[in-house]
Amino acid sequence: MTRTVKFLTLLSVLLLMAAMAQAKTVKRYSIETGMIEYEVNGGGNILGMVSETKGSNTLYFKNYGAVTLEEQETTTTMSGMVSKKDKAHTMKKIDNVTVYVVDFKRKKINKSTDPVGSQYLASGKNMSADSDTQLQKMGGQKIGTEKVLGYPCEVWSILGGKQWLYKGQVPLRVEAEVMGMKSGMVAVKATFNKSVPDSKFQLPDYKIEVSPDYVSEGQALQQGEDMNELGAMMGDLQTQMNANPNMTEAEQKAMMMQAMNNSNRGKSKFQQQKDQMPKMLQVMKHMESCLKNASSQADADRCEEESSRLAKQLGLDDDEFSDDEDPLVWNKNTKKQVLSELKEGIQSMEQMMPCIEKAENLMDMMKCNQGM
Repeated sequence: MTRTVKFLTLLSVLLLMAAMAQAKTVKRYSIETGMIEYEVNGGGNILGMVSETKGSNTLYFKNYGAVTLEEQETTTTMSGMVSKKDKAHTMKKIDNVTVYVVDFKRKKINKSTDPVGSQYLASGKNMSADSDTQLQKMGGQKIGTEKVLGYPCEVWSILGGKQWLYKGQVPLRVEAEVMGMKSGMVAVKATFNKSVPDSKFQLPDYKIEVSPDYVSEGQALQQGEDMNELGAMMGDLQTQMNANPNMTEAEQKAMMMQAMNNSNRGKSKFQQQKDQMPKMLQVMKHMESCLKNASSQADADRCEEESSRLAKQLGLDDDEFSDDEDPLVWNKNTKKQVLSELKEGIQSMEQMMPCIEKAENLMDMMKCNQGM
């Protein structure tokens, strides 16, 4: 074998290896690297409860989005019948098709699989090159171009919201409104195609747990198909809304709920919620009974621990019945208010239970809640 033939053989092998290596990564963006800082805001008024959200968001990515990390910190202030302030801290990292979601409250990391990324990986298609098609499937319409921080962006309208996308993929501004609640974020600093320090992709030193709904890559492919079906449904809804520009907000909501009722995803969600409601009520009653006899912070903490154990025995995550970011503060000043709010919640759920038991779909369940 001559040197030339050997060289060409070696070159072809190297090219093949490079192609195989490239096929094993998900290319989410057409830009190699990025570091973006956003300002987050939102709020609205629902049934007399006024809320305002402010905070920050960061997005880092490298290897054309094969590795991404997004972190957000927000504070939401609510005022009305009950006034309170909630802080939220989230972090999500995607490494090819593996997803890590940080739970700062419990100091653990949930591991799962990205179904859409898995689908593209299996098909060999380029996700970044397919972004327009996916947006269009979800009913998105390109309505113009504008600059954000000097970067030219395509402006897309999708289900009542807008997205400003640099290179057609990277969001530099997002606006949305759902049932009167507005949310959005806008980039205040962005850098592309420059080296991103590895430290930007580090996760906290927490225990990594496989999510209860963890799926294999094969199962993730099926989830990707399900998400395509959901995208197609959203596209149909957008088409109907475009064809009926005078449709009221109530009519839009009814149309969306009806579409969700008829979807497999909606049916599954409905059955899950219907099964969980009696269990949630049982946990709330246990919590109330225990707290009535609590005379100290230690007693209240024990009640929370017992309720958490009961929830897990019933197949519930304690997040399903408690959305408090801050720990329960128990003293003579807070005891009356906590028990009052807990009693009110139990009474409301007990009044809804006969309706929920008769409910046959998500729309029926929504009506049970609205009836309260």
